[in-house]
Amino acid sequence: KQWYQRRVRGYLMKTGVLDFAGSSVVHVSGGIMALVGAYVVGPRKGRFAGERASVRMPRQNVTYAALGAFFFWAGFYALNMGTIQNFQGDSVNALGKVAVNTTLCATASAIAVAVLSVYREKRIEPYSVVNGICTGLAGSSAGCATMTTEGALVTGLLCGAVYFLLSSILCSAGVDDVTDVWPIHFGGGMVGMLSAAFFTTQSFYKIAVLDSGDATPCGALYVCDGLGWRLFVANLVFLIAVSAWSFVAGLALFLPLKVMSLLRVDKLTEDAGLDFMADKGAVPLKRF
Repeated sequence: KQWYQRRVRGYLMKTGVLDFAGSSVVHVSGGIMALVGAYVVGPRKGRFAGERASVRMPRQNVTYAALGAFFFWAGFYALNMGTIQNFQGDSVNALGKVAVNTTLCATASAIAVAVLSVYREKRIEPYSVVNGICTGLAGSSAGCATMTTEGALVTGLLCGAVYFLLSSILCSAGVDDVTDVWPIHFGGGMVGMLSAAFFTTQSFYKIAVLDSGDATPCGALYVCDGLGWRLFVANLVFLIAVSAWSFVAGLALFLPLKVMSLLRVDKLTEDAGLDFMADKGAVPLKRF
């Protein structure tokens, strides 16, 4: 907790960790836990053919998936803007910056994924674009109040590229992460933490974090008494610590459940499909 306190300077690199709305403690931790869970549970029947060649599984209605992503997006305005500690004076102006940076991260990430999907699939893959939006939102949380708008745009583009890369790595490794939770939340959270440590300015930091000290840190791209690289190292160390803790916690949670055979449904249910067994079917995705 002391590492995470933004105003405590005496514990980690004398700057503390900058994670304004939870890219690490929310998204990185959740992404790592999801990766461990997906690995321990194992892939769905028919997900991979020989030599781990991935097989596209039937999906739900893409309209519902997109609608859920937009609900998620709207919720992020409340999450990121609600993290402002004081709604008086300059802090009120920070609300607009948080909203703009959140929007830029999500939009740029979706565009990056769309371009990459056209390059690889020769068409825009709607599910990938939806996941790109979510990845950008996860990446926005760390520095949404302290980054420049240019930094937020770059963060979003990097989030989309990292999501695309990590999703491909999962398929190559034979890990069946059904909704790409690890690429979305870990990838976005990781990029967000490192980007916040690059693109944060002292003036935005003081307003967002209510910092009035003499040695206010800034991003590594700026000059502020050598504290820029200290902030980057602090965020990197914290990112590694959160990942390690989440990995161990995930193993402690999922391995006992696997031993007790509580992680998978029976073969009959899996063959019939969970949707069919629960409510006699779902709305399929028509190829287009």
